[in-house]
Amino acid sequence: MMKIDRHMYILNELHKKHSVKVNDLARDMNVAEMTIRRDLKELEEYGHLTRIHGGAKLLPRNFYQEDNYNKKISINVDEKKEIARKVAKVLKDNETIFIGPGSTTSYLYDYIKDKNINIVTNSITIFEQFKELEHINLIFVGGRYRPKIKGFVGYFTQETLSKISVNKAFVGVNGIDVDNITISDEEEGKCNEIILNNATETFVLADNTKFFTHAFYAFYKLLNITAIITDSKLDDNIREQYKKVVDII
Repeated sequence: MMKIDRHMYILNELHKKHSVKVNDLARDMNVAEMTIRRDLKELEEYGHLTRIHGGAKLLPRNFYQEDNYNKKISINVDEKKEIARKVAKVLKDNETIFIGPGSTTSYLYDYIKDKNINIVTNSITIFEQFKELEHINLIFVGGRYRPKIKGFVGYFTQETLSKISVNKAFVGVNGIDVDNITISDEEEGKCNEIILNNATETFVLADNTKFFTHAFYAFYKLLNITAIITDSKLDDNIREQYKKVVDII
């Protein structure tokens, strides 16, 4: 069994049982106890668990508490601008892309406004920013308005998104757990899930504070994402841990 598979097995066991024993893990995976101890040491260094005598226990989750839009847009500004610059580099002319609502996506305008692209969005902020640009074909998806994200969610939004296919989808998130992408509102999460399933390439935009954070609703598996686009302040150990599962840009 490869190390990444052992790590994922250990983390899954921890989430189910909250604590694990070295001898049980060694027996279940048919490896030496010394190997398990090394695995637990690495996972502790990455911040996933705390080692205890004979095993390990799960660290309490860092739960995300959602603020209003004006507060969210004013924090980690440099990091969000860095993410926006990276988004611009992965875009190609004439692509159709989806941009979801959120404080990070609101910084994309300055970096992609000169691109010849088609934009689908359920964000009123993105719509207002791009609506006067004649070289960009803008498709706006309405529904039930959610003020905390300045975007639209709910049944009508989901129905429309289910009929749309895009080359690339860019969505903001509230937290990235061990293997899940999470968000504060289930209807927003469902909208994101639908468009990610209808995109050829899928990108999560998340600054360094979103890692090892869990929000209310898990809407997508990390393994199914093309890449996470983040900032350079992300700890190298955390970056290397997540790179075992998904590309990090």
